Amino acid sequence: MTKSKPSGPSRLETVLAYMGAGIIGLSLLSIVITLVRSFFGETTNLALFAQIPLIALPIGFVLVLVLLFLSVRRKGRENKQ
Repeated sequence: MTKSKPSGPSRLETVLAYMGAGIIGLSLLSIVITLVRSFFGETTNLALFAQIPLIALPIGFVLVLVLLFLSVRRKGRENKQ
């Protein structure tokens, strides 16, 4: 039996990868904004930027774990064929 050509990542995996990278990037950006603003002594609306990583980093971590699970499952299915 001839093995079929392995398919690339699915659309769902691509979307999860970009969502995870975007959310983690947003968290890192808000951390940098918070540090720079507090360095220069500004305290207005600082709490908003400080709260974003508390929510977004765990969501990004879960998205990366789901992406890992889907990728391992797809590779396992491809190896069975």
